[in-house]
Amino acid sequence: MSATATAPAPVAAAPEPKGKGKKPLIMIVVAVLVVAGAGWFFFLKPSGEAEAHEPVPGSVVDLEPLTLNLSDGRFLKVGLSLQLTEEASAGGHGGEEFNGAKARDAAIGIFGQRTYAQLLAPKGREAARKALDTEVKHRYEGEVLKVYLTEFVMQ
Repeated sequence: MSATATAPAPVAAAPEPKGKGKKPLIMIVVAVLVVAGAGWFFFLKPSGEAEAHEPVPGSVVDLEPLTLNLSDGRFLKVGLSLQLTEEASAGGHGGEEFNGAKARDAAIGIFGQRTYAQLLAPKGREAARKALDTEVKHRYEGEVLKVYLTEFVMQ
């Protein structure tokens, strides 16, 4: 009897399906990015204290009525009142001590560019008031919260 031993055939490893090896890697990368984003939001983001600090309204300063020429030769008499912040009011700007020259100059510049017909329409008047509000806030660097039109007469 001849003994011929046959060696067992090597078992081939089952091939991995394509793309299955990269899926866990992608999930890990996404998870790391989410954790890093959350960490930045809670720890490294600039503090929101400046954003959360809303200015507290202070006194309202009435300015003398102003008569100015419109761009079409007609006249406008406008009265302005400025809502100051509490800090600006406490800093010696309240009442008679407040200098309204910047606001008056802004009113002349903004209303003086408009015509009677533009300011006669409610939307045109509101657009001019918003432009004045924005310009006055900019000129007073945070001391003024709002501009009110207390008198508005065109001729």
